[in-house]
Amino acid sequence: MTYELALLTEQASTAHWGWTIAFFLWFIGLAGMGLFLNFWVRSKLVLVASTVSAIVGTLFVVSHLGRMLNLPLALVKSIVTGRFNGGSWMFIGICLLTVLCIACCVQLLLAWKSAEKAEALLNNHALLVFNAALGFAATAYSGFLLTQAEGVALWNTAVLPVLWIASGLSCAVGLVEILESRRRLPHAGWIGTTAVLAHLGEAFILFAFVHVAIATGTPGAVAGAESLVGGENALLFWGGAVGLGLVVPFALGFVRSDAAKLAAGSAAILGALLLRASVLFAGVYDPVIF
Repeated sequence: MTYELALLTEQASTAHWGWTIAFFLWFIGLAGMGLFLNFWVRSKLVLVASTVSAIVGTLFVVSHLGRMLNLPLALVKSIVTGRFNGGSWMFIGICLLTVLCIACCVQLLLAWKSAEKAEALLNNHALLVFNAALGFAATAYSGFLLTQAEGVALWNTAVLPVLWIASGLSCAVGLVEILESRRRLPHAGWIGTTAVLAHLGEAFILFAFVHVAIATGTPGAVAGAESLVGGENALLFWGGAVGLGLVVPFALGFVRSDAAKLAAGSAAILGALLLRASVLFAGVYDPVIF
């Protein structure tokens, strides 16, 4: 990294978008794409994991608000006055996450009452489509939220929401692999192929994300991408996001054993967290030119 790029301000030291936001992005990605994948898996355990992840992820992002207790008051005031800030990604996101949490909790409570209700819910095509669309939208939102950050050029790209969706899918497939390895789900022959394709797709999108930033980006984008490739965030990126999150589960995908599935799924899920953390920590502000 050149001397000029080394002088740029890291967003983590000012905006403090660090591990708290990384966990938020991770949990929402797992919840959203878990619901998306559950369109085919139709498992109550996947619904449970998605519900818990959605609630915890929402709590993480709400805890990051400067005046957290003002949120319910602002919501009530908006409803009473009929004025909503539809241009705010944070407002849109809070509404989306609220619907996600409520929908998941209601379904889970109904499914818990009896096996018959659970079976009916998990085979309701319209509900499965709704869940998949809601989960996909929540995951995409978590990417769009970062693209709206002023001055952090590494994040200001349409590739980021696509990367989050691909990573979330790998994460959700990893969850299914773990459940299959523990005999909590019947083995589905297509999961192994889906996992390999998901990791390959994520790797391609990740390469595009870094390459575009270095080749055509502003000084801030170049500095952020270089910190991922060979700078202070390289270990988190190569060792965690790429090595643990992509290479390990991809390689283990060709090993036919429950232990390999458990390890591959766990690595994919943890790697998804480290990917989000590395991208967050790599964010730096573009220089202000007077």
